[in-house]
Amino acid sequence: MNKQTILIVEDDEKLVELLTDAVESVGEGCEIKTAFNGRDGLEILVKEKVDLALLDIKMPIMSGVQVLSELHNNKLWIPIIILTAHPVKDIEDKLLEYGIVDYLSKPLDMAKLKNRIKEVLKNREQRDSISGMSLAAILQVLEMEQRTGVISITTSERNGKIFFRKGRVVDIAAEGLSAEEALGDLLDHSDKDKEIHIEYLEHRRTERINKSLTEILLEASRLIDEDKKNGKKNKSKVEDKKEDKKQPSIVEEQPIEKEAKIEYKKFDTLIESLGEDLGDALLSSEIWSMEGEVVAGHNQRQTVCDVFTPITFYVNEALNAAEYPELGEYFILNLEGGKISVTIPMGNFFWGMLIDSKKTPLGFLLKVILSEKIASFQEAVEAVESVES
Repeated sequence: MNKQTILIVEDDEKLVELLTDAVESVGEGCEIKTAFNGRDGLEILVKEKVDLALLDIKMPIMSGVQVLSELHNNKLWIPIIILTAHPVKDIEDKLLEYGIVDYLSKPLDMAKLKNRIKEVLKNREQRDSISGMSLAAILQVLEMEQRTGVISITTSERNGKIFFRKGRVVDIAAEGLSAEEALGDLLDHSDKDKEIHIEYLEHRRTERINKSLTEILLEASRLIDEDKKNGKKNKSKVEDKKEDKKQPSIVEEQPIEKEAKIEYKKFDTLIESLGEDLGDALLSSEIWSMEGEVVAGHNQRQTVCDVFTPITFYVNEALNAAEYPELGEYFILNLEGGKISVTIPMGNFFWGMLIDSKKTPLGFLLKVILSEKIASFQEAVEAVESVES
């Protein structure tokens, strides 16, 4: 178990002693650091690992509000409990903008303070480290479970935070990026070195994002697609060179994989055929593997695949748990604006379609198009899986 660090930033030396005693009584083995003005406290917060800070508002040299502003401007976030002898109404917007976990009025209720410290330390200690699951899928699960907390994402390029409350994403912060740019950057599936940690902490972060999770992921998908079209993938030149060197050996050592990719052309043919049948009613279509890799597509969006893979899984799990019949040949989601989404699970592959129902009769789609495409999809999947086996 890693030792947790608590920082006390307070100019009243007697109160610092009381706070130190309170921390020691609930956080056994914790390392306690102190600072008697905001500037020294900020220096520790920026340079060192801190699990929780107790921050006074009115201090010499630099106030607690100024400390929060500097942290916010530098996209740094840690749990902070504000201590103040003054009403917070005038500064409440700044406190919410940063996302403090609580504020307590002086004279302090030490029992309440101890409970909050204990709660925060416990939640930080029990944070989840996630691997083998896309960030989009994680957000989907958090939405279903109506959880509140903070996701920390570390990539080869930068660090970022996603704040969620009762399953809704309320803000996104990544160094050097706006919230909109951070959507695509942090959700980009191509970063294999991504580390994801989740802390289920109550926070008071201002809600800056007033969109549903589906809208957020679709927007992220659009940004990722635009970056790729403009040649702005988040890879360094060194990484590109490494990949270029590896590619010849992979092809030579794995002729079966090369053969399988030729078989994927059957999927391309399927999507081309669907486009011919539906015309401009077909907005996008993707065929992807169980691992979420897109193998064929029309106006494809990787993030959509990251979403619908877990959706399919959880729909099937829910049906089984309720002792309903298992998921059939396809399922349809009725979306806003006259759009419908069709997902066809088949073996280790999925075929997703986003269709404008205003431009094609639903009966024609269900009775003619889908029955024909499902049969062709099954043939293509069998062909691919026979090569891969």
